[in-house]
Amino acid sequence: MAERDKPRAVTVYDVAHRLDLSPSTVSRVLNNSLLISSEKSDLILRTAAEMGYVKRTIRRHAARSILNIALFLPIAPEAQIHLFYDFAELIVSIKAGFGNTRANIVTVPVGCAEEVIGQKKIGGIDGCIFAFSEPDPAFTAVCRAKDIPIVLLNRTDPELDFVTADNEGGVVRLVEHANRVYGSAIRPAFVSFPVMSHVSAVRERGFNVGCERIGVAGADRRVYPIYDLREVPGLLEAATVDERNVIVCFNDILAVSLYQAALHRGVRIPEDFGVTGFDNSPVAGLLDKKITTVDLAVAELGRRAATWLRERIIERSQVRLADTVPGRLVVGETVGSRRE
Repeated sequence: MAERDKPRAVTVYDVAHRLDLSPSTVSRVLNNSLLISSEKSDLILRTAAEMGYVKRTIRRHAARSILNIALFLPIAPEAQIHLFYDFAELIVSIKAGFGNTRANIVTVPVGCAEEVIGQKKIGGIDGCIFAFSEPDPAFTAVCRAKDIPIVLLNRTDPELDFVTADNEGGVVRLVEHANRVYGSAIRPAFVSFPVMSHVSAVRERGFNVGCERIGVAGADRRVYPIYDLREVPGLLEAATVDERNVIVCFNDILAVSLYQAALHRGVRIPEDFGVTGFDNSPVAGLLDKKITTVDLAVAELGRRAATWLRERIIERSQVRLADTVPGRLVVGETVGSRRE
């Protein structure tokens, strides 16, 4: 077909003329703006589809763009559960990941996700970061319909983009470190936290993999699930009865709680048994001894997520994000002295 014989592409002006609306109103709707009522938006989108309108892909200028990014954070009845990371560090790393592209970061509790997409006053969301949480299917469907990218931090989902810490590998390193201290006498236990089911299951798997690597059979290891920090004293008693000499905790918060419970009962750490955490979180600094832990690499998670969003939104990249970031082993004072 000759160039002059090709049918003319339907434009914003054609749709506006058909509906007797201003081109600016039609353009806003076709560019996912939330400033127009849902009824009018539905009418415009339906008419554009009927007329065969195809949106052109136009790259945004990185330095001149201002992106609206929704940062979703988890909520819980017990606020201390979420003291495992430095919020300021996360924000700074996200800002750094966007480089010379300015980003307005709107922080939102996970339970209020739908309200954000419907907020007209923010002028539309360009991308979403779910930090230590995940969206529900309905919200994901809305974002896909509006071509709003979603990225998860420290969660994995085969249907979504994500960047996660190496939760399994981190616990393996903790077990191997404990083995270098206790050798063949090691009697390990893992404290799981099913309240955070996704991450807890992965870290528990790391504990079992680590035990297999050092030759600790299933019958010689223990897993203690707890659902509330008030259960920690009972956990301490169970570990004492089972003669555990190193307890690998799901995270630093559980390790701090266990340390304090042991101190209250006159149990010495690491002389009576060793304790490890995970995350290298600020809360660990409350103790008089440095906890042996694994760094969650929050700054790297935030930076990678933001860099991917920038490339997805500005450069129109279609590259999938499915990164695992290894955590650094932080050797503290809660696992005893290394054997010579």
